[in-house]
Amino acid sequence: MESIQGRALVASPYLTDSNFLRAVVYILKHDEDGAIGLILNRPMQTTVGALLEQCTENKISNDQPVYCGGPVDGPLMVLQCVRGDGGEVVLVGSEQDQIVEVCSRPNDDPTLQYRVFDGYSGWGDGQLDAELRAGGWLLWDIEPSQIFGDCNDLWKTAVREIGRDILASGIDPERMPVDPAYN
Repeated sequence: MESIQGRALVASPYLTDSNFLRAVVYILKHDEDGAIGLILNRPMQTTVGALLEQCTENKISNDQPVYCGGPVDGPLMVLQCVRGDGGEVVLVGSEQDQIVEVCSRPNDDPTLQYRVFDGYSGWGDGQLDAELRAGGWLLWDIEPSQIFGDCNDLWKTAVREIGRDILASGIDPERMPVDPAYN
C-alpha cells in the first residue's frame, strides 16, 4: 500500500477499538515495517509545564495541555509547525532538550505552534493497511492549521470535509450550476 505519512486517519464508525473512538491520528511514519501516529484530539488533564517539571525538575511555566498520543507507552513527543519560504512544515521531535526549548518559549507568540504528546499510536507490519481496507479508517489531507487548531471539533470537521470530497468527486462539474442556490 502507498505510504500515508503526513496525512491523518479519521476513525470511522466501523472501528471497534475504544482507544480510537472519534480519533484523528496524524501519521508520522508508514512503511513496510508498520506505522506510527499521534492522536490529535485527546487533551489530557496534565499541563506541559507540570509534566516537564516532573521530567526535568526545572520549573517551566506552560499551561498548554499534554495530549494522549495513543495507547502505546513511549517517549514524550512534540509536533511543531515551522514556517519557511516553502510554506508550513510539520516537524516531530522526541529529544527532551528540544521539547523543553520549544515549550519554554512565551505562549503569546502567534507564530509558535506546537503540541506535546505522551504515548503514541502504533501498528505492526500490514496491520494499518488491513484496518484501512476493512473501513476502520478514513484518510484526510490535514492542513497544519487543523493539526494545531481547536481539537474539540476536529473529528467532526474531518468527517464533514471527507464527506464533501466524496460527494464532490461523484458530481460532473459540467452539470453543476454556476449559482449554488439552484442546486
